[in-house]
Amino acid sequence: MNEILENILSYNEWLEIDTDPQTNQPLRYEVEKVFDENRVVSIKGTDFQFNYIKYSYDSLLSGQETNPIATERLKTTHGGFVIYTDGLRTQYLMDKARGPQSLRVLRKVNNSDKNKIIEAESFNINEEFFIWLLSRFMNDNKVLDDNNDLTISRIIGFKGEGNPNEKEAVLSGSGNEVMNLISSISFLIEMQSMTEIEVRVVIEDETYEIRYFSRNSQIDIMVENYSGQFMLDVREEKVSKILLKAFIEIIPSMMNSFNEDVENGEWTNNSKRDFTLALVDSVRNKLDSMYGLENE
Repeated sequence: MNEILENILSYNEWLEIDTDPQTNQPLRYEVEKVFDENRVVSIKGTDFQFNYIKYSYDSLLSGQETNPIATERLKTTHGGFVIYTDGLRTQYLMDKARGPQSLRVLRKVNNSDKNKIIEAESFNINEEFFIWLLSRFMNDNKVLDDNNDLTISRIIGFKGEGNPNEKEAVLSGSGNEVMNLISSISFLIEMQSMTEIEVRVVIEDETYEIRYFSRNSQIDIMVENYSGQFMLDVREEKVSKILLKAFIEIIPSMMNSFNEDVENGEWTNNSKRDFTLALVDSVRNKLDSMYGLENE
């Protein structure tokens, strides 16, 4: 990793400088690492070295080279990413959605535009996983991993596509149980497919909020809603540790729990239908109980 960092930071030696045709000045290109010495975090018994890279650079917009207005002529790309290693392999966690833009940034700052040696990796996020999470929460089967006490604390919200418009629903871990059930039934019946879900999980004494998207299997970690042992660290160190633990331990544990249920036959192609019908029965029983008590 240190060799990669050295290459990234010594861009003056390899960067092909582009010039702004309107000012004849070189286009701005800035990259810096936040920590002079790499930081270390222990996850699942393994020490990971990491650093945080900030980048900001300008590029000419195609077709706007002769435009005298700089804001219309130039595009600024900026952000940050975590670079980390377990001693065997170096990887990156970007602040942008998975896809061409992230790869383009990483290849540019690594001077690997030509050989394309950096490739994207992702989890397979789909509707079945969303409904499985919802089912585990609603059925009070919230423990996803006994080894690290990973538990679903709350389904913060979920969205789906249907006719004629998108619909959004929110479930609370507390409050009116009947309304939660009715909200879930309405959503599952009306929507053609679920497109995203946001879930709060607890692992030991830490709380994470994670938003999953079916599109591009994108995953967002809601860093600002984190609580736990990293809260007092400086911002870039806190962000790095939260992302590392989420992507190295928490998300793989959640995906593994889902895959195990599929392999064991506990979650099948009929599970969405069975889950929806079970919700209907639950609402009926709750209402019968409520009105039965009132009529006595």
